[in-house]
Amino acid sequence: MKLVNLLGSIRASLMMMGSNSLLVHLLKGSNLMEKLQKMMVQGPSVLLLYVDVVNFQQVAQLHGDALANRVLHVLRAALRQRASQFMDCLGDLVVENLWGDDFLVLCRYKTTSPEHLTKMSTALRLALEESLKAELFKLTGSTVKLHVGYATIAKSRAKKAEYALYTALRDAQKVAKGALNQQTLHLREEFEGLLEKRDFLIVYQPIASLQTGEILGWEALTRGPRGSYFETPMVIFNFAEEVGLLFPLEKICRELSIINFGKMEKEQRLFLNIHPQTVNDTQFAKGETRKFLKDRFLSATNIVFEITERQGIHDFSQFNKTLSHYRNQGYRIAVDDAGAGFSSLQAIAEVKPEYIKIDSSLVRNIHSNRVKQALLETFVTFAQKIGCYIIAEGIETDQELTTLRTLGVHYGQGYYLARPSFPKPEVRAEALAKILSLASRNPTGVWQKAFPIGDISEPAVQVNAHTPVRQLKKILDANQLISGVVITQGERPVGLIMRHHLDRYLGTQYGVALYFERPVSTIMDPDPLVVDISVPIEHASQQSMSRDKLKLYDDIVITRDTSLYGVVSVQTLLDTMTKIRMEVAKGANPLTGLPGNLTIEGELNNRLTENSPFVCIYMDLDHFKSYNDRYGFENGDRLLLLAARLLTSVVRKFGSATDFIGHIGGDDFVILTHKDKADNLCQQYIRYFDRLVKSLYSAEDRVIGGFYGRDRQGQETWFPFVSVSLAIVECASHCSAEGLAETAAQLKKYAKSKIGSVYVRDRRCTAPPYPPSY
Repeated sequence: MKLVNLLGSIRASLMMMGSNSLLVHLLKGSNLMEKLQKMMVQGPSVLLLYVDVVNFQQVAQLHGDALANRVLHVLRAALRQRASQFMDCLGDLVVENLWGDDFLVLCRYKTTSPEHLTKMSTALRLALEESLKAELFKLTGSTVKLHVGYATIAKSRAKKAEYALYTALRDAQKVAKGALNQQTLHLREEFEGLLEKRDFLIVYQPIASLQTGEILGWEALTRGPRGSYFETPMVIFNFAEEVGLLFPLEKICRELSIINFGKMEKEQRLFLNIHPQTVNDTQFAKGETRKFLKDRFLSATNIVFEITERQGIHDFSQFNKTLSHYRNQGYRIAVDDAGAGFSSLQAIAEVKPEYIKIDSSLVRNIHSNRVKQALLETFVTFAQKIGCYIIAEGIETDQELTTLRTLGVHYGQGYYLARPSFPKPEVRAEALAKILSLASRNPTGVWQKAFPIGDISEPAVQVNAHTPVRQLKKILDANQLISGVVITQGERPVGLIMRHHLDRYLGTQYGVALYFERPVSTIMDPDPLVVDISVPIEHASQQSMSRDKLKLYDDIVITRDTSLYGVVSVQTLLDTMTKIRMEVAKGANPLTGLPGNLTIEGELNNRLTENSPFVCIYMDLDHFKSYNDRYGFENGDRLLLLAARLLTSVVRKFGSATDFIGHIGGDDFVILTHKDKADNLCQQYIRYFDRLVKSLYSAEDRVIGGFYGRDRQGQETWFPFVSVSLAIVECASHCSAEGLAETAAQLKKYAKSKIGSVYVRDRRCTAPPYPPSY
C-alpha cells in the first residue's frame, strides 16, 4: 500500500537523521516556522500538542489508502473544532498535518504546570475520540484510539524555530506513546477522591406523555463538581471506563439516584443508565439495588434500566440471561440512544425492551426533515408491533414536539419539557399547555386515548405453575365458558393455556399418559401476549393480529405493574374495535371520510376556547351543480373525491402538523391553519386543482374549455370548467363561531363573483364594510 510504505519510510528517515532537516523538508512551503518564531518572541510560552492515530498503518492496510485518507480528513476537522474548546490560547491557534496521521497544534499559552497540561490533553483526547466515534464507525466498521502528547517551548528571541519545533515534537511524541499511565495518574487520584467522597450531583429530567402531558418518570443524570475537569457526564464515564472504575462509579450513581429521588406515584418510573457490562458485575447481581429501593419504599417495578446503545453488546445470549433475572424481579429495560450507536436494530431485536429511546440527533429539526419523519414513523409502527413504547430524547422546540406527537411518538424528554435539575422538576407550564392544546385538536385520536385495554378486561382464571394438568382439565370441564387459564408465579403471569391447545396435547394417542400428572408448566405457552392495562385498544389489537398463526386467537393477558389484572379475548377486542370505529364514523363524511359537521364544530370551539389566533379557509366549488347535471352523480362524486384528496395532500405538504380539514357537506370544505400558511395553501391548491379538474371532462369539452347547459332559471348558459373559491378569515380571541360563519359567507359570496379559481382574504379588523380586500 502506498500510504503505508510512505509512512514507514518517513518515520524511519526521521529516526535515522536524528535532526530537524527532514522536518524542515516536510514543512517546505508552509509558514509554520514563521508563525512559531513570532509566538516564541511574544511568549509567555508556546504549547505544542502532538496527536496521532493508534495503529493507523493497520487501518490503511485493512481498508485501503482512500478510506485511510478519509479518516485523516475527519480527524483534521475534529481537531480544528475541539482544540480551540479545550486550549486556553493567547491569540491564534495553528493546526498542522505533518505527515500521514501525525498532527501538531501550536499556540501561545500561559499555564504550563504538568497537572494542568495533563488534564487538558487527556480531556481533548477523550473529546476527539467521542467526536470521531460515530463517523469512523460508518467508514471502517470500528473505532480508533488516539495518542495525545504535549511539550512546551520557552519564550526566546535567539533560539531558532526549526530546532525548537523538532525538540518539542520529539518530547511530545514520547509523552503520547510512552507515558499513558503518567498522563492519567493524578487524574485517576482525583477521580478516586470523588468516588470516595461520593462527590457527584444527581439531577433529574422528566419523561412525559406526548398525548396527555402526564409524567411517566424521570431519568437520573450525573454531574461532577462545578468547574472541575470531571464536571460533564461524557468525561466522567469515558474516563471511568478507561481506568477501570466504571463499576464502582455506576454503583455510586445508582445509589445516589435512589437516595435523593424522593416520592413518586406507584405507576411512575426512575430511569437509571447502566453500561451493558455492568449487568454482569458481581456487585450489581447481589441485589443491592433492591435493598436501596426497599429502604425508600420503592419497588423494582419503579425502575427502568437504560442500556446505552452506544456501547456494543458482544454476547447477547449471556446478556439476555442476566436481563431475564432482573425482569423476573419486575425491572423494565430501555434501549438508549437508538439510531446513534453501532448495533441499534440488533440490540432492540435481542433485548426486546419495554422502551426505545430515540437519540436526539434524529429528533433535532424533525419538523423540517421528511427523512427523519419517515424513520420515526417506522419506529412507532415497529414499537406497536412488538409491544413497547417510543421515547424521543432532546426535544428543544414546540415544532419538534408537535411533529413527534403527530407521528404517534408516545413519550418525550428534552429542554423544551424541562431542564435536568434537583429536586426533580415537573413539566414546564408552557410545554404542558402545548401538549394539552394538541390533544384537543386531534378528533381522530380521541378513541385511541379514551379506551385503554384495561377497560374491557375480564377476571382471569389462574393456577400456579405446579398445578397438575389433571386439575387444569377439571377446571375447564366444569365451566365451558372458560376459554383459557393464566399460569402465575405469585402475582406475576408466567404462561397461558388455552382450551384448544390443551385438547391438542391430550388428544394425541399417548397425550393423557404423558401429560395428565405433570405440572401445567410443561405444556403452557411461556410467552403469551401480555400488555399493561394502560395500552390503547388499537395498539393491543395490532400486537394481537401480528402473532403467530397458532396463537392468533389466544387470550390477551392484562397486567398492572407486572401483576395479573385480567384477560381480554380476541372476540371481545374485535367487537369493541368495531363499536369504536362505528362511533368515529358517525362524525365523518361518508364519501370523503373527512371529519364532518360535529367534529368541525368541536374543533372550532376548541380553538376559540384556547384564545390562540388561527385562520379559517372556507372552500366552495364553482359550477359544481351544472357539472353534476351534465355528467351525473357518479362523476360528481369523483370530482368531490378529487377535491378532498387534493386538499389533504396540499395541506400535508404545505401546511402545519396541527392543520385541520373538514367536509361540511356537498362541495363545501373548511381548513383551519396558521395565518402564515393560508395564502400559500390557497395558491398551491388552485394551481393543482385547475390542472387536474380538466381530466374529469370529455375530450370535446376539454377542447372548448367547458360546455353549454341550463342554469337554475332554466336559461341556456355557458359553463366553464369547475373552479374553486376560497375565503380566508382570520380569527383571534374575539371571534365567535357565529361571527366566523357570517364573515365566511360574505367572503364566499364575494369570491364567487370573480371569474375562475380565486381566493380572498378578510383584512378587516372589525366586522365590517363590504367588499373586503383580496
